[in-house]
Amino acid sequence: MKGQAALETFLIFGAVLAVVSALIFVGQRNNEADSAMSAARTGADKAIAQLCMQYGCQINIDKLTFDDGMISLSLTTSHSGPSDFVISDGVRTEALKYVYQAINGVSPDNAQPVKTRNYTYDVLVTINRVSR
Repeated sequence: MKGQAALETFLIFGAVLAVVSALIFVGQRNNEADSAMSAARTGADKAIAQLCMQYGCQINIDKLTFDDGMISLSLTTSHSGPSDFVISDGVRTEALKYVYQAINGVSPDNAQPVKTRNYTYDVLVTINRVSR
């Protein structure tokens, strides 16, 4: 009977350990994605502030989404101001730099998609022009 109790205890302990290990992996993955999203938002805010000061326009972030490593930013601005390419390139560059810094702890020389064990983070910027 003592051997059976020890075996049952060992099996229960093994099952608990397996569940905890799986939850830790999922938690780390979600934490990394949350950090990347927050960093992308901060980088986008910085780029938008610079563009607004330089061109005297108003740019707003409407939506920020995440799907399997792709961080999508939806922006709204008026018809005046910089071109879509200038806005998109500036926001994407700063967002990727901030994501790289959040993941790796150092500032990159240039902006590129950021590869990790869980995802390859990239930023997609869409711009909606509105009349004000």
